[in-house]
Amino acid sequence: MRLISTEIIGAEVRDLFLSTAYLLPEKVRSRLVSAMAEEVSPQGQAALSTILKNAEMATTAFTPLCQDTGLAQVVLELGQAVHLDGPPLGQAVDLGMRQAYETGYLRKSTCHPLTRQNLGSNSPVSLETIIVPGDQVSIRILAKGGGCDNKSVLLNLPPASSLDTVKKAAVSAALSAGPDSCPPYCLGMAIGGSFESAPRLARRALLDLWEDPPMTPEEEDLAGSILEEINASGLGPMGLGGRVTALGLRLKLYPCHIASLPIAVYLNCHSFRTAKLVL
Repeated sequence: MRLISTEIIGAEVRDLFLSTAYLLPEKVRSRLVSAMAEEVSPQGQAALSTILKNAEMATTAFTPLCQDTGLAQVVLELGQAVHLDGPPLGQAVDLGMRQAYETGYLRKSTCHPLTRQNLGSNSPVSLETIIVPGDQVSIRILAKGGGCDNKSVLLNLPPASSLDTVKKAAVSAALSAGPDSCPPYCLGMAIGGSFESAPRLARRALLDLWEDPPMTPEEEDLAGSILEEINASGLGPMGLGGRVTALGLRLKLYPCHIASLPIAVYLNCHSFRTAKLVL
């Protein structure tokens, strides 16, 4: 049994959100650099150059990567041998997030759904806790802007749909975002699960983009085919035309009900602000 204070978890959440607001993850930056070499459209190259310059300026000037500093999402993998001590976990995580947005002068975007009155705190944080073996706590955070969240979708296809129909639905869902979600996109997709679990599986796929363990051969083949069609669309960086509409796609296949076939497309803009820390 290992004792971990929830206040420590909250403090790490605070630091992660502060750093990701200004520092584009190296794997994302490297993929953008590679995209510059792949892109043939002058407009697309110019857009990618501006995106990379923006990331450099955010780091050196310590200004947010985007004016939309995002709604806060946290995924905790909690080892079953861990005993938590201190304030309730959700309360500690939310406090850490609020401290980050307050001390970092980050835009607070949560509002009442009907009156649209800003709540002034960016609360509540979206928290998912997953129990895993071991005595560690893995903290994953994502600051997700409204433009790409608005275009993330959950589809329910007829269960007898062909593989071609599934692929076309996935491609269409991704491309329906158009320029509104600031391509080139980072994509997580889930095929299977349920109405409740498919979006969570797609988010996990997005968070694991370019991470180990690799996809299964079946998942990798299907993801590659979907990504190829998305990039062949010609939408291009910032919707200005070109070859690079998406930087990467990770796919998760998961068992589903015999009468169901859900597909979740979890879309993120080029400013993929995520980070991971293990306690």
